[in-house]
Amino acid sequence: MRLTRLFLFFLALTVLSCGPDLPEEVEMAYPKLPDVVDFNFHVRPILSDRCYSCHGPDANTRKANLRLDLKREAFARLESGHRAFVSGKPGKSESVHRILSGESEIQMPPPESNLSLSAEEKAMIVKWIEQGAQWKHHWAFTAPKKSELPPKSDGLWQVNNEIDLFVQHKLRSKNFKPSQEADKERLIRRVTMDLTGLPPTIGEIDAFLSDDSADAYENVVDRLLASNANAERLTVDWLDLSRYADSHGLHADGARYMWPWRDWVIKAFRENMPYDQFVTWQLAGDLLPNATREQKLATAFNRNHPMTAEGGVIDEEFRLNYVFDRTETVGTAMLGLTVACARCHDHKFDPVSQKDYFQMTAFFNNVKELGMTGDDGNYGPMLALPSTDTKERLNVLEKQIKEKDRQLALTKKELADLQKYMRELPANFTQKGLLGHYPLNTVTKTAKEYIADANANTSATVSPKVVRGKKGNGFGFTGEYDELYLKNIPNFEWTDTFSVGIWANTTKRTPEKTQTLLGTSGDKNNFWRGWDFYLDSLNRVNARLIHSLPHNYIHVRSKDSIKTNKWRHLAFTYGGTAKAKDLKLFIDGKEADMEVRYNNLYKTIKTIRSGNHEPFDAPVRVAKSYRSFTGENGIFKGKLDDIRIYQRVLTPLEIEKIAATDTEDKIFNGQQAPEYW
Repeated sequence: MRLTRLFLFFLALTVLSCGPDLPEEVEMAYPKLPDVVDFNFHVRPILSDRCYSCHGPDANTRKANLRLDLKREAFARLESGHRAFVSGKPGKSESVHRILSGESEIQMPPPESNLSLSAEEKAMIVKWIEQGAQWKHHWAFTAPKKSELPPKSDGLWQVNNEIDLFVQHKLRSKNFKPSQEADKERLIRRVTMDLTGLPPTIGEIDAFLSDDSADAYENVVDRLLASNANAERLTVDWLDLSRYADSHGLHADGARYMWPWRDWVIKAFRENMPYDQFVTWQLAGDLLPNATREQKLATAFNRNHPMTAEGGVIDEEFRLNYVFDRTETVGTAMLGLTVACARCHDHKFDPVSQKDYFQMTAFFNNVKELGMTGDDGNYGPMLALPSTDTKERLNVLEKQIKEKDRQLALTKKELADLQKYMRELPANFTQKGLLGHYPLNTVTKTAKEYIADANANTSATVSPKVVRGKKGNGFGFTGEYDELYLKNIPNFEWTDTFSVGIWANTTKRTPEKTQTLLGTSGDKNNFWRGWDFYLDSLNRVNARLIHSLPHNYIHVRSKDSIKTNKWRHLAFTYGGTAKAKDLKLFIDGKEADMEVRYNNLYKTIKTIRSGNHEPFDAPVRVAKSYRSFTGENGIFKGKLDDIRIYQRVLTPLEIEKIAATDTEDKIFNGQQAPEYW
C-alpha cells in the first residue's frame, strides 16, 4: 500500500511538471484525490459555493464579464485574452493561476469575499482541467444511467452482491478498512430499524437467531419489505417532502382532512408502484384520460401547502403564495433544485431563471381556490370519497335522476308553451306560497331595535332611512350598520324550491366590491354556507347557493349590468335540483340573459354557526352580507323596496305581473316620503 502511494505521488509530480507550479500543500493533496474527477460531483459544488456570487447567473453581481455556470461562457476568451478553463492545460487556465496565487489583487476568491479554497479543492480543479475539463449538465437535468461495477478488491471482505462492490470502492478511495461482521442480533436490529423505523420484536429476534439457513438474512429482508411498516417508513420521507399535515398550518392551524392522500401514498409504496407513475399521478393525475378516483386523489400532493384563515390578510396575496408553494415543492421533491430563489431574481447557484420560475408557476395557477380559508374544515377543490356501498347507491340514484329529468323536461316545455297563450292569472297568485312580504314603508323604534312595517319578524340595529320608493315609501341604506334582518324565513335547503323579488336602486358601482341585496350566505368560519342575491362590481345581477366556497356551490350571473340611480325590479327563482340551469334571473319581469359561473352543488346549503358548525337558522340579511373578514362585506348603498320571498318557483308570467303591478308612487300615513339622494 505504501509503495502504491509513493508511485501515485511521483506520477502526479511528473504530470504536473508540465503544468503550473503547485504550492506544497496542493501537491500533498493531489494523491488523495479520486482517480477520475467528476464535474457535477466534485467541481460544480466548488464553483457554486465559492465563485457564483461574482461569476454566476446574476448579471447584477457578475464581475469581469466572467460567467462560470455556462460552458460556453466558462471556456470563452476573456477581455484580457486569457481563458478561465483550457481543456487539458491547467498551466494556461487563468482560473488555476488565480486560485493558486498568494497576491491579494490576483487571488480568487478575493480576500474581501471571506471565501477561500482548501488545498484539496484547488487540487481538484487542477486535476479536472488536466483530465480534459469535461463539462456536464446540472445533475438535476441529466437522465440517470446505470453505473459500471467497480472492480473487486481482493482481501478487503467477502463480496455478497453488487452493492458491496460500490461500498468497497468507496472505502478504498477513503483508505478505510471494513468493520468486523456484525452479530445476528445487531444485524436484525439494523435492518429492521432501517426498513421499518421500528426495532424488531423479541419473537422476530429469536426466529432469526434460530434460523441457520443460508438465506436467513434475505428472508428477514423479504419479510420486512412486504410489511405495512416498510411502506409507512418510506411514506414518512415522502410526506416530509410533500409538506403533509392534517391541519392548515397557519393562524389558528385548524383541522383539515388530508389523510386519504397519505393512505394513497402508503398503498403506492406497499404495491411498489413504478416511480414514473407515482410522480405522474401526483402532479397531474386528474388530467389523465378518463382519470380514476385514485388518480385524482393522488393530486392532493399539490394541495398539502399551509393555508391561512387570518382575518385581514390579502386574499390574492396568499392565493399566489399557495401557487408558489406548489412550484417550489415540485422543485425540491422532483427536480432536486431550490427554485424558490428565482421567484425574486435569476437563481445565483442553480440554472433557473426568474422567467423559468414564473413559466413553471403557470402550471399551478389554474386551481380554483381562496387565499383565506376558515379556521377549521376542508376548502376546495375537493374530491368526494364515498364508500363502495355508498358509491353504488349514488350510481343508482344518478340514473333515476337522469330519467326524472328527461320526464320533467317535457312537462316544463309544455308549461312554457302554455304560458305564451295564458296571460291571465288568479287574483290571489301573489299570495300563493308567499313566505314574507316586506313593503319597507315605515320604521318603528322598539326598546331594543328598529322594526320595519310594524313587523316583529324584522329588525335593524340602526334605522334605515325612509325615502321615496318605487311603490310608495322605501328604505335608503348608507352602509353604516343599517342592514335589515328578516327572521321568519325558513333556512332553505338545496332541495327546496323558492323565489325572491326586490325593487333596487343603487347609487354605486365600485371595483372589486359587491352589493348584497339579500341572503343568508355566511362567513369564512361557516364555509360561506347559504344563499345570496347580489350585484357584482359591474352591477351585474348574481345569485348563488353555497355549501362551501370555492368548490361546492352554483352561481349564475346576468350578462347585462343595471344602471345606477334607476329603479329596477330584480328576481330569481330556484327549482330545487342543485343545478345552475334551474337558477333563473329576472330583470324588470323579463328572464335575463345569463351565464353559469359555477355548477357543482351536491351538499347542504343550510346555514351553520361559526366555530362549532351546529345548525343555525340565520335570518335573511338585507343590504349587507354576513362576510366580515376580507374587507369586502357586500354593503349595498341606495334604495330598496317591496321584498317578496316565496316557497315555490314563480312562473315567468307571475314575475312579470309582480314587476308591473302597482308601480306608481303612493302616499303612506298621509305624507309622502322625501326624495332621497
